[in-house]
Amino acid sequence: MDVVPTSNPQIIEAFIWIAMLTLLISRKIYTIIRRLNPREKVVRFTQLRWGTVFSEKAKYLLADVLEYLGLDTSFITSLRIGFNEALDPHVNRRRYTEEWWA
Repeated sequence: MDVVPTSNPQIIEAFIWIAMLTLLISRKIYTIIRRLNPREKVVRFTQLRWGTVFSEKAKYLLADVLEYLGLDTSFITSLRIGFNEALDPHVNRRRYTEEWWA
């Protein structure tokens, strides 16, 4: 997990819940995949390999879940969200890179 410079207890609690829910979802899907495969292949579905696959494909899984729930997952919506999230919330922060080029 990346370092998040916060002492806000609600944010810390949210990150703990995110980690626990991600683990529960990952384990549930891992169990389903193992059950759907023949016995001779089950041993080849290692937890380490599954962790890598799950972390790489989680965004696609989330998109499928949102689509199933009827939420808009279009490119335009994603782009709008990206534009909003890309804005630095620290409007008055002094930026050293701007001073170097001035």
